[in-house]
Amino acid sequence: MGEVSKERFKEMYFTFGHARDGWGQDYWDKFFEPEPPLPMKYLIEEPESAAHDRMMIVCDAREFRLFFMTDEAEERFFHQPGAND
Repeated sequence: MGEVSKERFKEMYFTFGHARDGWGQDYWDKFFEPEPPLPMKYLIEEPESAAHDRMMIVCDAREFRLFFMTDEAEERFFHQPGAND
């Protein structure tokens, strides 16, 4: 995962994010504009393959991290142990 400028982060967000998945202009405006009061790092992990088409964003007090998962990996990520086993 590498650090990028906010402009590059935004470019990746709008290239791979889709409003139908919740990654539209409204989400961007709410969470990334205006500038946060503390300096933030913007980190990206590029998709490993065409199958890595599920964009994820994680944020904490100092970083925004954008990365990609496969559909299967996303399902495993959100699976609750004991549910539908």
